[in-house]
Amino acid sequence: MDKYVISGTKKLFSLTRTKIRLAEEADTFECRPDPLPLVKRLSSVNISTVREAKAYRDELLKNTSFSDEKSVALAVLQCMDMIEGVKYKYEPPRYTSNIDACGLKDIEERAKEKGISVNILLMTQTASEGINLFIGENPPTGTLFLSGVPTSIAAFLEFAFGSPYFSDGCNLRHIRSIIGHRTLIINAIHHSLGVYGAVLLEDL
Repeated sequence: MDKYVISGTKKLFSLTRTKIRLAEEADTFECRPDPLPLVKRLSSVNISTVREAKAYRDELLKNTSFSDEKSVALAVLQCMDMIEGVKYKYEPPRYTSNIDACGLKDIEERAKEKGISVNILLMTQTASEGINLFIGENPPTGTLFLSGVPTSIAAFLEFAFGSPYFSDGCNLRHIRSIIGHRTLIINAIHHSLGVYGAVLLEDL
């Protein structure tokens, strides 16, 4: 396992703990959606409350093997889901998913019609050919702004895992992750998307 992926995953676990604490301080009790969809899909566990998310985060950390890339990727996606599910009371809209269910369906229809992939742009400087979902600040021309933070990819992933065009079971297809500015957390998310089948590219 790449040491930076491991470090990024551990940092994501710490971020999950922080976001849960902030949710508790904001008197947040329920998760949104309820139950957390990626956790349920990937691990068959129903997480409906912030308290349950807190306990599950600790259990997930204890059971994650940092020498196994599948175990790490599973943890990364579930941490993303927990973060997104608890932060709705205190996080500004820019740092949540800015594409709703209708928008995701439209993206799927456009991709199917043209037979192309969707590009997840992780803080890149440029847009690629095709449909581009941008993560970060100052979206390049020709992109759809998803969120200012990479954990918001969780909403798109839940849609993708339920789409016959974007996945085969829990194996992603027609999705490319393109990494630009690297942080430890972005590196861990980028790698994990690859473990689940996304094509991994760098912004050159």
